[in-house]
Amino acid sequence: MLAISHLALVALAILPLVSVAGQTENKHHLDPLDPKCPQGQYPGFEVNTFQFDVPAAKFYDATGSFFHSEWYSGPIASTHGKDNTPGATRNATFNGTTYRERLVEYSRSPSKLILRYTLDSGLVVFVTGAGPHDTIAFGSYTEELGLYSICAGRATYFTLTAVYCTDKVATAYDGYDRLKRAAIADVAVAVGAKVFDGTCRTAASQVY
Repeated sequence: MLAISHLALVALAILPLVSVAGQTENKHHLDPLDPKCPQGQYPGFEVNTFQFDVPAAKFYDATGSFFHSEWYSGPIASTHGKDNTPGATRNATFNGTTYRERLVEYSRSPSKLILRYTLDSGLVVFVTGAGPHDTIAFGSYTEELGLYSICAGRATYFTLTAVYCTDKVATAYDGYDRLKRAAIADVAVAVGAKVFDGTCRTAASQVY
């Protein structure tokens, strides 16, 4: 039973990238799960998953806007288009590097929220330290946020998935992991959510 439950959670994390629902940009070349990387760059894939002890609706307002993503991306310099509508773009700066992202999928219902976006400004190079070689280049990336209502509406399954082409796969993996964990932890504190392991609570157990 535990093995089946684990496989089900993994499937939930990957399924949104394979099965597209809701508003989706009509880009036939978009292959977010397995990008074709140019010479000198290599593919990366990672998923962060969390279970929180509050209803998913608490996270919707905090994380469900493409234009108001300060919780994750930092300050947004400018936007174009309509928020949460595929084709909309946002411009931001990270460690002195300006980049643009485009929304390619958005869907929202009482039981789940999916927000997927991709790099839209071509090759970007981010500074990671003070040395001349402390940089990391991304030829492309696609990220997806998924919020799922679980435990009869009393809890949330939160996923952040990233696929990318980069010159330094290990550096990218570590950097994404630290950034996502720190950002999600801050949001959880803001909405009063705590991480829990295992299954849903029952009438006989009022704690997770």
